[in-house]
Amino acid sequence: MDLKTVEAVSRSKLMKGVEDTDKLLGCFGARKSVFPKDAEIVGYGDGAAIAIITKGTAYAVSEDYSGNRNIASVINEGDVYGVAFVYSERAVTTRLVAATPCEAVIMNGIRLHNPCESACRDHTTFLYNALTVVSNASVNFLEKIEHLARRTLREKVMSYLTAQSIKCRCREFDIPFSRQELADWLAADRSALSAELSRMKTDGLIDYNMRRFKLLNAPEHV
Repeated sequence: MDLKTVEAVSRSKLMKGVEDTDKLLGCFGARKSVFPKDAEIVGYGDGAAIAIITKGTAYAVSEDYSGNRNIASVINEGDVYGVAFVYSERAVTTRLVAATPCEAVIMNGIRLHNPCESACRDHTTFLYNALTVVSNASVNFLEKIEHLARRTLREKVMSYLTAQSIKCRCREFDIPFSRQELADWLAADRSALSAELSRMKTDGLIDYNMRRFKLLNAPEHV
């Protein structure tokens, strides 16, 4: 593994406190791969694999038989995908797709349950970090459920935008989605979403330009 990639992986939450990242990557049979935009990084039913995005952004997505897409989560540089599936010992039920040109390190997840022969301290640290990653993913999933549980599309949008505002502690912020991607994340129709956003702007609730949003008549969080 080249030094630049090892350094990128070492900045991941999965490697926090790991002293020899390169050695641990070798223990997990890790390999680096490069993916163009929209390429599949991990597919449905793939075996136990842990992916660390070292450059770019990816989406965990699922589709129905009609081709309707749902974005389950956003995987940014340094973020991790697949740990929960490895722990559950179930086949992957979402696809990891490159939202931008991506570089990723793919690790053999089976080794998560089978530490190296020396039972090194780094492997123990890695296991602890993996649990933290799964816990954070669970919290993010519960947050998404909270947004989607709202009764109307307007309530879903306001719930999501309010959460983003609270996270950045300001009323004006950028979201990581295009309109189609936001519709996919909210499990909504793009035309219906665009129309609702326009009405919310007319009603003085929000202002926006592309991915830049501003909540109007809302308290500042800073």
